[in-house]
Amino acid sequence: MARRRHLRPLESNTPGLDISSLIDVGFMLLFYFLVTSTLQPREADLGMELPTDTPSGNPIQLDPVSIRVTIDGAILMSDQQLEEPGGPSDVPTLTQEIQRYYDATQALGQEPVVIVAADDEANQQRFIDVLNALASTGITSITLTGFKDD
Repeated sequence: MARRRHLRPLESNTPGLDISSLIDVGFMLLFYFLVTSTLQPREADLGMELPTDTPSGNPIQLDPVSIRVTIDGAILMSDQQLEEPGGPSDVPTLTQEIQRYYDATQALGQEPVVIVAADDEANQQRFIDVLNALASTGITSITLTGFKDD
């Protein structure tokens, strides 16, 4: 029997380039840039409110009430004297006026705001009487200031 001779291919001397690792690196870079990129918001996502023919808010706005305690102990609300100097400590007239203001703000859906100004030389008990009247009506937004009569 004749033996077959296996022919071996001739080896070429030209070098080859394996690019499979370059393809892997290219996919990794593509994946990195896709993950780290930020998406811009679409214009449809921006909120916009169109004007209507009916007013959206309450057109009536109540101003803050100012209460002053003078050096002699008189209590003035919006420059109108409500309590005399040396009057009762429960300040009934002031309490009624504050309650009216509180009810008006609640009816309009607003937060009642009161500014209390006391003279630096005023009786401290009169100032506490005003704060007690405010607390009894449930008003919590109070601004404290000081003044000096000339």
